[in-house]
Amino acid sequence: MERIALTLALVAMFLFGNIAPLGAQTKVLERSAKKAPAWLNTAVDGNLVVSVEAASLGEAQQKALTLVTEQIIQSVASHVSVSQTNQFSEVNRNGQIDSHDAYDRLSKIRSANLPFLQGISQAKITGVYWEKVRDKQTNAEYYTYAILYPFPETEQRKLQAAFEALDAEKTAQFKQLEQRINQLEAVEEIRQALSELEGLSAYFFDEVRLNEVKALAERYRALYDALSLTGSFTGPGTYRLQLLLNGHPIRSAVTPRVTSNCASALEVRPDEGAFLVTFRTDDCLAEEENTLTARLFTEGKRLEQKITLPSSGGIGAPTFSVVPEGKIMITTDSVADRTLYNLHIRLTLNNRGGLPFGLKAMELHVPGLTVPLVFDDINAVYKSKGIIQLKTTAQGKYTLQAPKASDHPMVQGAVTLVNPQTGAIERVRLSLTYQTNFH
Repeated sequence: MERIALTLALVAMFLFGNIAPLGAQTKVLERSAKKAPAWLNTAVDGNLVVSVEAASLGEAQQKALTLVTEQIIQSVASHVSVSQTNQFSEVNRNGQIDSHDAYDRLSKIRSANLPFLQGISQAKITGVYWEKVRDKQTNAEYYTYAILYPFPETEQRKLQAAFEALDAEKTAQFKQLEQRINQLEAVEEIRQALSELEGLSAYFFDEVRLNEVKALAERYRALYDALSLTGSFTGPGTYRLQLLLNGHPIRSAVTPRVTSNCASALEVRPDEGAFLVTFRTDDCLAEEENTLTARLFTEGKRLEQKITLPSSGGIGAPTFSVVPEGKIMITTDSVADRTLYNLHIRLTLNNRGGLPFGLKAMELHVPGLTVPLVFDDINAVYKSKGIIQLKTTAQGKYTLQAPKASDHPMVQGAVTLVNPQTGAIERVRLSLTYQTNFH
């Protein structure tokens, strides 16, 4: 391994914006010794030699030690991403000095992030030489300050091994967080992962890994928007409430709050990763809409589910309740001169009661279309509980008129359903947001 001994000669570098140009006429006012040491402005095997200039000795000492730190970083963490400044360096390769101007990379690393840099101190300096000089042209006075700092090859190898071990540990931690994002078991793990990523962001100094950390943190934050509440009746006066992440069950240490417009004796307790809600319906009237409302506040996210209590047949018995919800998606095969060719509609129904029901017809008034979309004689039967996606196509040509200020911002209409309990035909009105590929 080549050992780097960097000597920043005053006549050949611009450091901290204060170095004197070549040929500058100066007068020495004071000096720390009668004769400059032999190591000044040379590359000394097993040492770092740095020279700086500053307005005071205290400032010069700090600048010199900072420069030593930067050079140690350069030799230990060679792929560190840093800003650039033009400096002069001498590299000792097998006893041969190769002097060259280069873009030396000034580190972004804070010493707190790399423990091996904490051992760098003034106490280890083995040689100091300084001069107080005056520029004859400007009469400006300043100090030139040089130090000899031991940095043998054995120390370099030791620090490099420590850095590589730390870097491998941090990289493995990131990979683990990357793999765990799809395997979370509790919502609190999102916050824990974000905290770990914040620590990695403070450690990683190269742009590639920094960007990877930022991207993964955004993916974790997006999980909060993928949380939802669902549940089902498990018997008379009991409802099992479940928190979902992207449709999959996930635990929460926070207990939801459940209220009702009629039910009493409400209790909520954890139940194998979910929550069991118990209640009494003595004060609930069959002719009214009786509901439970579950609210969960977790990690700054507010979730809510409104639960319709059965109106007959005893608590826990299924009831007929089909509700249009969500966003209607409308797409066309092509558009030519405000003429749409074939319209494909996707609409969501929520079969809250879970009873099989029939869909007879559907009517949609879409803003901008000159005629409503009417679907008669559908005569479809749906048996599943929960979310049902309806997909249908309106064949033919449809005219799209220019938008008006009076246009309603939502699709209005109704679905005609068959109530399986009574056989009656019921018309359920809808007013939903929509999205198209032609507006």
